[in-house]
Amino acid sequence: MNPELFTPWQRKVIANAFVALALAFFAAVVCGVIWVVVAVLLRLQAVLIPVAIAALTAYLMTPPVDWLHEKRGWPRSRAVLLVFGAGSLLVAVLLAVALPAMIQELTDFAARMPNYFRLIVTAISEYVERIRRLEMPPTWEGSVNALIANAKAEIPKITAGLSGHLLSFLSGALSWLGAAVSFLIIPVYIYYFLKDREFFASMWKLYVPVTNKGMRQEIIHLVQEINEQVKAFFRGQCIVAACVGALAAIGFYIAGIDFALLLGVWVGVFDLVPFFGIIAGAVPATLIAYAQYNDWQHPLAAIGVCFGVHLIENLFLAPKIVGGKTGLHPIAVVLSILIWGKLLGPIGVLLAVPLTSTLKVLFRHYLWMRLAGPS
Repeated sequence: MNPELFTPWQRKVIANAFVALALAFFAAVVCGVIWVVVAVLLRLQAVLIPVAIAALTAYLMTPPVDWLHEKRGWPRSRAVLLVFGAGSLLVAVLLAVALPAMIQELTDFAARMPNYFRLIVTAISEYVERIRRLEMPPTWEGSVNALIANAKAEIPKITAGLSGHLLSFLSGALSWLGAAVSFLIIPVYIYYFLKDREFFASMWKLYVPVTNKGMRQEIIHLVQEINEQVKAFFRGQCIVAACVGALAAIGFYIAGIDFALLLGVWVGVFDLVPFFGIIAGAVPATLIAYAQYNDWQHPLAAIGVCFGVHLIENLFLAPKIVGGKTGLHPIAVVLSILIWGKLLGPIGVLLAVPLTSTLKVLFRHYLWMRLAGPS
């Protein structure tokens, strides 16, 4: 192509077009790689989830192992065996105490659930009839009647849908039980993650696929910074979730609400996702309290328990234990949970904060600092 055939303006337009095409091609390649990686991860989740659980557990158990090894001078394998044995004993005691009670509560809940649904639907129908009997302007009456008719028509569909979702959940749980053998290897993963932590921390650097020394060191520094943030967040959030679940179970028990232990475990599991534990626990606790007592005092007590535990979490537990380790604003946390949950499903919800923290580190190093320029 002869440059003299084009004017300077035309050459500039052609150059910009080639640059745009190159950027579009690069973006398409990146999106394709991300799509392939996500597809592979979803296909391998039955294998990867036990590894992830083991890694998170090793995160929690690393500080006492490091303390025994570095401060007390114990051999690392001995420190790992002691911490691992103590942790296993603690889990065994908790399971021995709590598991029979949880199984009993699950059995009782399955037996009472149809009656609970009937009571709740009856209560909704009664309140609908009360609304119908209220005097209202004629212009409102037609709209309210139509709304009531639609609500009555939808209640059986909602009940049937809930039953269908429950059956699908149970069938999914049974299918996961078929893959439970892979979870039996979790203790082996935990042991070697703890024992050979320094090996894993040093060996991964050899597999960074970059030959440039400066870029290689920059990648290693970024990964280490991301790892420190993720590690601190998971340690703190797991401790906070355990405390919140225990407080919720105690509060529900004091309020006289059935299935207090089951509800506490439910709240604790969902509290691994920031801000969602108490919300997830308030709805079933309120419905169970109403179906159990058929009044408004006990549902209000259930809401009060959730509100009190939420205040304790936000004012005392989260600031002291988790603190500002991720540096994310609460609104950013909620948005990240919604976005990553939409993209990756339940795993995305659980990993939303670490993934967003990773993006924040990358943006800080490669965008914000360069836009700010030299100080």
